[in-house]
Amino acid sequence: MRASLTATARQITCLPYAHFSINNRHAQTNVLNSSECSNTAKSTTNKFLVSLLLILSRFARNVVDQGTSIMTLKQLGIEVVSIDEPITDDTAAGKLARNMLGSMNQFFSDSLSEKTKFRMAAGVKQGRWLWVAPVGYLNADKKVLVDGQRAPLVRKAFELIGNGGYATTEAVLKIITSMGLDTRKGRPITRQTFHKMIQNPFYCGWIVSGETRVKGSHAPLISEELFQAVQSKLNGKSTPHKKLNEDFPLRGFIRCYKCNKPLTAGWAIGRNERYARYWCWTKGCGAVARSKEILENHFFILLTMLKPTAYLLSKIPELAARSWEDRKSRIAADAKVLSNRLAEQNTLNQKAIVAKLNGILSEDDFQLMKKSVNEQKLRIESDIKTLDSERSSMEDLISQTQNQVIDFGESWRKASAHGKHEIQYALYPEGLKYSHEKSFFEPSNVSLFLAIKQALASLEQLGVPDGI
Repeated sequence: MRASLTATARQITCLPYAHFSINNRHAQTNVLNSSECSNTAKSTTNKFLVSLLLILSRFARNVVDQGTSIMTLKQLGIEVVSIDEPITDDTAAGKLARNMLGSMNQFFSDSLSEKTKFRMAAGVKQGRWLWVAPVGYLNADKKVLVDGQRAPLVRKAFELIGNGGYATTEAVLKIITSMGLDTRKGRPITRQTFHKMIQNPFYCGWIVSGETRVKGSHAPLISEELFQAVQSKLNGKSTPHKKLNEDFPLRGFIRCYKCNKPLTAGWAIGRNERYARYWCWTKGCGAVARSKEILENHFFILLTMLKPTAYLLSKIPELAARSWEDRKSRIAADAKVLSNRLAEQNTLNQKAIVAKLNGILSEDDFQLMKKSVNEQKLRIESDIKTLDSERSSMEDLISQTQNQVIDFGESWRKASAHGKHEIQYALYPEGLKYSHEKSFFEPSNVSLFLAIKQALASLEQLGVPDGI
């Protein structure tokens, strides 16, 4: 209506066949280059064509694009007229006004882009995923939630590649899709999508955007160890070592003081014998490299320094229990996750049977799938037993410390691999940083009993209410 009124006021006759619909600014280049636009201009040789715009900002928000587009239309004999900006004609003042408006529109667009990028970067640093959720997840209320239908299949894909005997990712893709994995729109997973999926660290809890890498607020589908095993398989490398190892109980627990990444460990081959060592494997770092004997002896010395007396813990039994309560809550949450995954394996086994009966899954693939499900069930059951063992071990330690002094160093040295693992994370839930230069652990490490002492001091200053 406004376009018709403007055309009437300027004594312009509107030609129906000269109308071009532009739904967005990105489409204007296609319209200008289209044969329809050129043919219309040629067929109206003796007519005066006008392109009516509401405002210039809907035409272009870049000074160069605006000038180029107006010039292209002018060469076709088409004049650009802005309805709400009538001063932008071909006079000297009109051209000045047009360029000024173009600059202002570009400033607004650039400023909006900068603010959007800043807010998105801030959101990513907070661990938020700001895009469409990957396969296996769903967007809901500005959060990323696990897709109960597709997540088990995505997890199984990682397990088949990382722990299974499949030589190619195409074989795994075929099996997983035959069991029902598809996109949210119900379309098949393509090879490109699948390859991006198994290389996405989002599934093990990380968000990567440009050079930013942060721990996400979403629930990971797989462990970081499994993700690294898959990447090693994709890169043609051997499977990484497991974190829990009889020979190297501190692997994955001790971190490099410089890059804050867990140390790896292994046997170095010398001329006449092998040498057990821990070292930082991060590319460009390598700040820590110690023999097994030295590093484990330093950790033993640290444990012998932790000697909480019966007097100390007898004064704060509730506080000690409260410190352990957080750990028990995490164990309970982990146990629930493992229980759910155990149920998922049974569901996957049923889906594999259905796919085989329908002729979608071959006998060889079915047997490999069945083997993978059984192996995963055994791992999950073993992890559940480990959690139960950790719960009882730490409760026993707290019970003993109320009556006597505990030698944590000797307890750790005599324990099994699982026992050492439990004591390490019970006393230092976040692990430890080791400094090669100082040949000891960094002072930033906080132990369970140091936290208890600090909490006790705080309670003594504030007073303890009745019932606490």
